[in-house]
Amino acid sequence: MAKQNIFKKQLPLILVATTGILLATIYFVYRGITRNKCDSVFEQTADRVGGSLEVIKIKGSLVLGQEKVQELTEGSQKVALHLKTCCIAQQGGNMNGEQFQSCISGAKDYETRIAQVATSINEAQAAEQQGNTQLAQQKTEQARQSASAATTTEKSLGEMTKTLSAAVPVKAGAEQEANDTILQANTAEMGTNIAGAIAPGDVDFFQFQYRDGKNRRDIVTVHLENKSATYQPMMALYKEDKSLFQDWNGPSAGANQDLWFTAEPGKKYFVAVGSRYGSSGQYILSVSPQKAYDQYEPNDDAFTATAIKFGQSVEANIMDGNDPDFYRLSGVGGNTVNVRLENQSNTLRPMIRILNADKSVAREWVTTNADGAELAFSFSVTPGQDYFVELGGQYGSMGKYRLSTH
Repeated sequence: MAKQNIFKKQLPLILVATTGILLATIYFVYRGITRNKCDSVFEQTADRVGGSLEVIKIKGSLVLGQEKVQELTEGSQKVALHLKTCCIAQQGGNMNGEQFQSCISGAKDYETRIAQVATSINEAQAAEQQGNTQLAQQKTEQARQSASAATTTEKSLGEMTKTLSAAVPVKAGAEQEANDTILQANTAEMGTNIAGAIAPGDVDFFQFQYRDGKNRRDIVTVHLENKSATYQPMMALYKEDKSLFQDWNGPSAGANQDLWFTAEPGKKYFVAVGSRYGSSGQYILSVSPQKAYDQYEPNDDAFTATAIKFGQSVEANIMDGNDPDFYRLSGVGGNTVNVRLENQSNTLRPMIRILNADKSVAREWVTTNADGAELAFSFSVTPGQDYFVELGGQYGSMGKYRLSTH
């Protein structure tokens, strides 16, 4: 009997807790369905124009000119993004059915125009090969007209979605409601603190742009300082195309939250702040570049390789799994070059490859089998010629190193 009384007393609390969990589950399942549907719209649109676009890329330069081919390539990506924006707006109640249908019609019109461009290019080249100059000129003109019409359609779609994406900036270091959808995201500068508050069922979206004057990638940290003992936070990160690429749930009420990602120069990123189990509270959000790049960046390929002299040493780092470092080695004398990498990290598992001046492979990858290991090897050279040293981390490993040649 005593146990039954205890259960009866606790029953309302159990029902409240169960209801809260159920509502939270429904909410996040709904968000997942919406996101997946709109991501699917983006991918399907990009795929449908993919075949025609490949024809334009391969054969279009002679008919349209390289600049127009590039414009259509970028336009096709933009159309997919425009349609995805319309999908998100429609799901969020910011666009009615008629407006959404206009978006779909515009995208379909663009697909048709791109297909017409590809067909006309093929027909123009076929006519040229058959010696039918007049037909070739006619098909070339048709391709140009269809390309211009496609560009006009893309710009019209862009104007339609521009008003949907109008963002309100953060003011006096505080969030500005309503910012409950990614289309309403508050704009803010990286490196600043933003004060916000989450009510039950509330989500706050923020938009940041990573800027770097030297075109360098960087590690960016996202930190949420929890200002409430009852608030159990969650955060999500979205790319410029509004696709989700990282999320995290706070382990307990009152906990802070940290994420990090690699930012590309000029790209925009979105941060969503929410709560678990209907919790609420205040927070301070900061999104901060870490200047994790070394002094030689950007040197991620042979075309941007850092120039070094034979006998010179450099200290640098592999910032993440997508950060190869290239050096152009000059002043080589003798018939052999000795390369040494001193590992200054217990996380980097280094790998090095040597390329000739024409970027052909002079020495295949030299690797280690352990994090924190060092590398030392030699390769044969022709005196007076330059060589490229390509350095990276196996399996996405990262860390500092010292590279020297003698």
